[in-house]
Amino acid sequence: MQSYVNKARGGRVVQTPFLEPDQQDELRRQAKAEGLQLEFFGGLPMAERQVAVLFPPEVPQVSDPTKVALLSFEGDLEALEDRLRGVLEPGLLGDLEEAREAFLVVTLSKGLKALQEAGFTVREALPEELPRSRERTRSVVVPSLRVDAVGSKGFGVSRSYFAQGVKAGKVKIAGRTVSAKDEVKEGDTLVAEGLGVLRVKRMLGQTKRGNVKLEVEVQR
Repeated sequence: MQSYVNKARGGRVVQTPFLEPDQQDELRRQAKAEGLQLEFFGGLPMAERQVAVLFPPEVPQVSDPTKVALLSFEGDLEALEDRLRGVLEPGLLGDLEEAREAFLVVTLSKGLKALQEAGFTVREALPEELPRSRERTRSVVVPSLRVDAVGSKGFGVSRSYFAQGVKAGKVKIAGRTVSAKDEVKEGDTLVAEGLGVLRVKRMLGQTKRGNVKLEVEVQR
C-alpha cells in the first residue's frame, strides 16, 4: 500500500488493482496520515473487492474505472472464480454475483478485453441491468456461519473490522448483543451499528469446498 501512497504524495492520481477489505482498511489509514484524498469503486453496491483511487487535495474528482460485465458460465460462483483467476491477471477481478441466467463480474477495461479474448460470452452490463439500491438481496459464500464471517461478507468489509464492531457490542441479533463466534441461522436479522441490517433469508447448502452458500438481504 505504501508504494501507491508515495506516488500520490508526489501529486499524481494513482489507481490500485482490486483490493480485499483488509487492504482497503490499511490504505485508508495511510492516505489519511498523508492528507490524501481517497475514493473506492466496486462496481456493485456493497462490493467487497474494490479499486482505490488516490489523489492530491487539489484534484476535484476522479472517475470510476470499474467495468461490470454479464458473463455466461456453466457452473457455480466458486467454479467461476477459479476459472477467472486462471484467465485474469492478479488484481483484475472484483466481485462476482449471480444474475438472471448469467453472472455479474466486476473487472477493469483490461480484464474485460482479456475475458473476450479467452472466449467467454461476455458483454458490458447496461445501466438498467445493474443493482442500484442500497437494499438488496444477494447470494454469498462464507467459510462458516459465524457472525463475523457472515457479517463481513454481507456488508463488504474486512473480517477484522467487523469483529471490532462485534467486540464493541455494536452487533445484535433479536436485540441480543452477539459475539464473533456465535452462529447465524435462517431467518436471523443481524443489526450492525454504522453498517446496516442483514437478514439471512435462506440457507442454500454447502459448496464443493465445504463453504456455506446463503441468500441474504442487506440494507445500508
